[in-house]
Amino acid sequence: MNIKNLINKIGLFTLPVIGGWLGAFGGADNTSKAWRRILIPGLLTSYAFSNTHSVLVITIMSMAGALSIGYGIPSETDSGSTLGRFWYKIFKGNHLLADLATRGTIAKLIALSLISIPIIKGNWIIYGLGLIGIILTNSLLSWRNLGTYKLFRKELSWSETLTWGLITLCGIIIIFFGGK
Repeated sequence: MNIKNLINKIGLFTLPVIGGWLGAFGGADNTSKAWRRILIPGLLTSYAFSNTHSVLVITIMSMAGALSIGYGIPSETDSGSTLGRFWYKIFKGNHLLADLATRGTIAKLIALSLISIPIIKGNWIIYGLGLIGIILTNSLLSWRNLGTYKLFRKELSWSETLTWGLITLCGIIIIFFGGK
């Protein structure tokens, strides 16, 4: 086994844990959102480059834009994000449907940022499965309250840790198992 294969296999198991932690840390009070918005796309871009040696993987950094959109749904205390207000209006004030649609839209944009991988590697089936995983994770898990835990003097959310860990895992699977 050469060093590249070893690094790729280590990344397959460790990067989702790092991605989960970065996502949760980026969602903690008094913490920069850049932990999530910049470092997760950077992590996936670096892994993809080490796996493909193609500069086309820079498209993965567009995930930062998707993660900057915001998914707030209008309420008495919050005007919501532009995307959240759009879906809230489409679903005539149904908070649950608006939340699912907003997070599903962001998930599709996250998956779209990984489009260079099947273009480079040619495996659209793995990409499609990863896309489904990203959409289901962000739509069905990210908004749930699964409690919190303390790490580095921060209160972190289990749902954000699991959401971003699974989204990172789906990205890693698309990159690692994408073929060639």
